[in-house]
Amino acid sequence: MSHVDREVFAQRWAAAIAGTSYVSMGRRGLTAHLLQLTHQLAEAALAAEFDPSVGQRIGADMVAAHFTGTETLGKTVAVITEQLPDVLDEASPGLDVTSRVAQLTGNMAAGYANALRERSLDEQDAIYRAGLYARKQAEQALAASEARFRGVFHSSPVGIAISEPGGQIIQTNPSLERTLGYSPGELLGRDITELFSPGDRSIVEGYYRGLLTGRDPRFRVRLPVKLADGETASVYLDASVLLDADQAPQCIITVIDDISDLRLLEQRLSHQTLHDLQTGLPNRQYFVTHLEKVLGQLEPSAVITLMHLDLDGFSTINDGLGHHIGERLLDVVARRLEGLVADQRAMVARLGADEYAILVESGDSILDVGAFAEIINIELAAPHYIDDIGVAVTATIGVVQRRVAGTNPEELMRAASATLRRIRGRGKRQWALFDPDIDSADRAKLRLAAAIPGALETGELEVTYQPVVTLDAQRLVAIEAALSWQHPQFGILSNEQCIEAAERTGAVHEVGEWMLRTAAEQAVSWRQRMRCSVPPVVVNLTPSQAQDPDLVAKVRTALNQTGLAPAGLELRAPVAAIRTATGELAGEGGGQAEDNLRVLTDLGVRTGLYDFGGGIRGMSCLADMSLCVVQMARPMSQQVAGDPSQLLTRAAQGMVHMIRTAGIDVVACSVDSAEQATAWAHIGANWAVGALFSRPGPPLCIEPLLGTQADS
Repeated sequence: MSHVDREVFAQRWAAAIAGTSYVSMGRRGLTAHLLQLTHQLAEAALAAEFDPSVGQRIGADMVAAHFTGTETLGKTVAVITEQLPDVLDEASPGLDVTSRVAQLTGNMAAGYANALRERSLDEQDAIYRAGLYARKQAEQALAASEARFRGVFHSSPVGIAISEPGGQIIQTNPSLERTLGYSPGELLGRDITELFSPGDRSIVEGYYRGLLTGRDPRFRVRLPVKLADGETASVYLDASVLLDADQAPQCIITVIDDISDLRLLEQRLSHQTLHDLQTGLPNRQYFVTHLEKVLGQLEPSAVITLMHLDLDGFSTINDGLGHHIGERLLDVVARRLEGLVADQRAMVARLGADEYAILVESGDSILDVGAFAEIINIELAAPHYIDDIGVAVTATIGVVQRRVAGTNPEELMRAASATLRRIRGRGKRQWALFDPDIDSADRAKLRLAAAIPGALETGELEVTYQPVVTLDAQRLVAIEAALSWQHPQFGILSNEQCIEAAERTGAVHEVGEWMLRTAAEQAVSWRQRMRCSVPPVVVNLTPSQAQDPDLVAKVRTALNQTGLAPAGLELRAPVAAIRTATGELAGEGGGQAEDNLRVLTDLGVRTGLYDFGGGIRGMSCLADMSLCVVQMARPMSQQVAGDPSQLLTRAAQGMVHMIRTAGIDVVACSVDSAEQATAWAHIGANWAVGALFSRPGPPLCIEPLLGTQADS
């Protein structure tokens, strides 16, 4: 969150509360004051060690600055809750900013309420001291003191009753009569304890006895008081005894401060803190708290079901029809989900954006999750008409169903989220149960992905090299670079495992740049040390790299820094990346990957495709792009056998013939046996790479092959 972002937020805050309180500062001063509070909120929300009590101090600051209008706090909470998380874009990954902001606003309300009560208490103390002073000075300035007391008594914003030691009310001020709904003088002669319900009356009588006996100098308690119309109001009751010259009780001063509005505000704030503002559903914080409660109450043998839902294609509705349609659809989804579990012990919550959760406590029978998931999607898929447009969604659902024994809420939430994340790649309207074995493997992959940056920094990642040779004479024609990870726990990890881990995070670009630069440096080193011609070094780009708008600039930098000629580098893109941003096939829209390959070709870099299995997408590239080489898909390379009558072999032969006719070299990969090499030679491939010729290894493994190409 930049300083400019904070200023904009402070301006919105100022606009929201302007005119709700009487403060002695202009709009500019108001914005400047709120900007300081914004800094405090942002720093607290982003701090490594979270301190929610910052909110209490900010709430107290608002009261001290006289931001005490009836609407001020409510509008402040709304602005902070709805807008502050969106602009805290500098939060560390994994930091739950929304939860922190919710806690800060809750503490702000508490600090605000406490400060208001303290101010009320100060006013009450002032009244009490004024009364005591007036009585003590009665002999010297009776008329003046009585006038002063009457002024405070009659103008006080809080209700005051003066009663005899026996409890009979002898005087009330206008504020008390307005608060309780009585006409002037109507309360005189009544017992002060009659203002409270029979259930509370004995409690109040005990407090007053403590005053009269001298046990307590004063008391302050929060109680409901009866109004003239029979309703009740929440008040703070503050009472003290006034002694005469002989230190005997002369009268009791009771201050009644109506806090009904504050209580309603606290309740509203509590609801906002624990509920989603858009749908009214419980939010993540409330849902997790409820989950903890359920796990603590149910029998260990009881079964619970947690479903984590992600709406399919919701961004299409937002982007295509507008956010106002999307927001109304979120409400529709919430109501439909609530309706589906209305007759069960269940809770529906909105976890954020387009994600929901359902917790079901099983009774006599365990929930059939497959049937229920289908019911959910049938219900959500029914069109709902908004502005005469029939809109609907489906959901992808991750499900965890287990017995309560040994279950903790954090793990349950994580398992449901992980299951949802796992099945998103299958397509729309999918569901799956949590699988501990798959989850264990996925978590291991996630740990690898998280450790990639450190592995690069500490030197655990290495670049290995494997020769690409001609199938007829096994002459070296290229050198394929690959990654290898010397992992301290899992041992040596292959290039495919390294790429899969790097692709899960943005680290793939940093790793890719390092690999490109390292391979180029090695090619130059071979040429200089062995004084021989070195065939092109091959780097297979990941989908993310191939579609990187900065790829060409990165390749230029690597070539310039290492001194490698463009022709000494061969870059291959995966066929899957050859698709435009709008989903058109290659050649129809000029996607980023196609553009990158064309520009690289113009620079003199050799370009090609890998993981080629035919299909219109790949074939159109052969017609539209100046490629040098195509590497066949690994499954095809492994399945093709020497029998020319097999369908796959005949199909591969036809594809290879078309590619070779276009003047493009064809590489068979994963050639591990002489039988495979013979089969691919018969099919028409002219190059190959695989264990039959050499496994990936350090640079030294390539040097004997380079020696045969030494300059004479």
